[in-house]
Amino acid sequence: MIADQLPSEQRGAASSAASSAQALGIVLGVGVVVLLGLSVTAGYMVLAAAMAVLGTAAALLLPDPSGQTSRENTRRAANEPRFAFLRDRDFRWVLVGRLVVNVGNALGTSLFLFFLLYGLGQDHAAAEDNLLLVVVVYTVFVVGASIAAGLVSDRIGRRRGLAVVAAVVQAGSGVMLVASPTFGMTLAAAAVMGVGYGAFSTVGLAFATDLLPSARDHGRDLGLVNTAAALGQLLGPVLGALLVAAVGGFWLVFTVAAALSVLGGAITGLARDRRVSAVLG
Repeated sequence: MIADQLPSEQRGAASSAASSAQALGIVLGVGVVVLLGLSVTAGYMVLAAAMAVLGTAAALLLPDPSGQTSRENTRRAANEPRFAFLRDRDFRWVLVGRLVVNVGNALGTSLFLFFLLYGLGQDHAAAEDNLLLVVVVYTVFVVGASIAAGLVSDRIGRRRGLAVVAAVVQAGSGVMLVASPTFGMTLAAAAVMGVGYGAFSTVGLAFATDLLPSARDHGRDLGLVNTAAALGQLLGPVLGALLVAAVGGFWLVFTVAAALSVLGGAITGLARDRRVSAVLG
């Protein structure tokens, strides 16, 4: 709906709302379960009910273009390919870059508890308490950076450079933990990772929305953008476990996380801003 209903100069702000809501939901979900003292099963039931109610309300209350307008705007041209995204080099680069950056992010975030337990040698109770603190720090910076980056990208009208810088910032968190694997540095790295990932997820989504190849296929192509991010978050923990097992420690995990973040940013940088593309093409 971002692509269908909002002009390009408002998509950064809209993307920030979508990206920050996901991060904020983690903290709110954990907070509800902890404050109410719920069991695992009861906690999931409460969260499922909340998602069903809020999701249904949003779907019913949000405006949607009329059917006639939608058909006029999405009629496929005679020579337009059905799978235009396969031929659009800029959109392909954005998809691949988003996948790689999310793998780099998941390498860090998904293994924080195990890093506290076995990398820093904390006991189980302390590690669980400290994990909550790390998650809160990470989430606060994800939300703040997401909002700020979305607004800035709308104001300057350029998203590619911001996305690349954000990916490099995320890479810095891995370098920090390799250089100094302490709990204090873990908190600082969580903040840096939050800034990088929050900015990248928002600007990257707005960038992908600007580059959607076909008006008729907005829903499908944005689904690919979200799938790329989700797939990266699924692959990260698996790759991380293999890296820990390979060297018996966490330094390789954070090294690879930093390298993949830089690589994903570089791949994203191969795509051209839509305004630049229009001038060149």
